[in-house]
Amino acid sequence: MNVHAPILHRNPVPLTVDDFVLLKRAGSFTGYGKVELLDGELSGVRLQDDNEPEYDGSEPVRLDGDAYRLLADARSLQGHGKTELLDGAIYAMSPQYRPHGFVKDEIAYRLRRALEALGSSLHVATEQSAALSSFDEPQPDIMLTREPRGEGPIPGASIALICEVSANTLAFDLREKARIYAQAGIPEYWVADVGAKLVHQMWIPVGDRFTQSRDVPFDAGMESTTIPGLTIHTAAL
Repeated sequence: MNVHAPILHRNPVPLTVDDFVLLKRAGSFTGYGKVELLDGELSGVRLQDDNEPEYDGSEPVRLDGDAYRLLADARSLQGHGKTELLDGAIYAMSPQYRPHGFVKDEIAYRLRRALEALGSSLHVATEQSAALSSFDEPQPDIMLTREPRGEGPIPGASIALICEVSANTLAFDLREKARIYAQAGIPEYWVADVGAKLVHQMWIPVGDRFTQSRDVPFDAGMESTTIPGLTIHTAAL
């Protein structure tokens, strides 16, 4: 992900009344007794069991992957360019410029060559949707997957490693994205920091965090901690 100015917080794509009606007719709000659209954001009151204490407070309504794809198929998101689903909210993805694009393309190419040399069954996928949970369908810059073929998004269980390239989204990639990827059980996560010329490498996810991490300068090269024998040269990046 990449924009001109550093991004510390991303705002979800605002939904329209037409989007709201489409989702309501499709039954996307099952489990809620009341849902409303305010300033482009959904909020609702959950249905309660008879044995639960009475509660009428509203909370943000999280969209699942089916609702996200329904909006995409209806071209409701067309005006926002590429999007991804994170924590049940839809986010527009930023344009990619040369500093980001060069590093992403080179890492993907070098990973592909290294995997071929190993005779690995892993495939390098770039900027494809990954189904990580009911409410998370991001589009990582680079993924290593065992299931590149088939319909729909890449299954989260098939992903061995994710790499995000950060030219101006470092805080978001290290915080929100790391939490989502750890929760999904992604074995290893790299954040290529274009400005600092290093990779923030994380592995062993437990709960919502990676328990092991290290920073590796580009000129030191990258070695996976979870895929035996996988190394790439990154000095020229």
